[in-house]
Amino acid sequence: MNNAEQGTRVRSFIAVELSDEARAELSRITDVLKDANADVKWIAPGSIHLTLKFLGYIPEEMVPTLAERLKEIARAASPFEIVLEGMGVFPGWNYARVLWVGLGEGKDHAKDLAGRVEEAMAGEGFEKEKRPFSPHLTLGRIRGPKNKDELKRLACSMTVNPASSHISRIVLFRSVLTPKGAVYTPLDIADFKG
Repeated sequence: MNNAEQGTRVRSFIAVELSDEARAELSRITDVLKDANADVKWIAPGSIHLTLKFLGYIPEEMVPTLAERLKEIARAASPFEIVLEGMGVFPGWNYARVLWVGLGEGKDHAKDLAGRVEEAMAGEGFEKEKRPFSPHLTLGRIRGPKNKDELKRLACSMTVNPASSHISRIVLFRSVLTPKGAVYTPLDIADFKG
């Protein structure tokens, strides 16, 4: 049986990419927070993006159909700016698991875009998210309690500079998990009409 008959599956997600300016600011923040020496698996700033929908493992033959759905969304979308603003954790500091930077300007545009992606993917058989979309950029995943108080102190005392990103396309990414972290490569890119 060859690969096509078996059906190769690819781990994938849909996202928008950040500017170099935004990545540089996320890198600066991460460098400061690392001083807490907390038990955090940090995301490389070059890999940080705004995830609109995580798809999980999908059959490779679905990629062209999903890419076409994203192109339909992109053709109806206009470019917009997102601006970094604030920092926080999910679900809260007592049980913090994910450390993130939020969005100020452009947050509503990002929510709207994510909603359109969610609807399109539901039409392709993907389960809808139970929680409302909360636009955020994951800096790291907190794995344990070590030095969490110091991490909280540093995070709460930091100012996030309002670095902006011009959003003009949606990317369908492949995610390959490696011992050094996930490696992301674009499977397809859908450019906005503008």
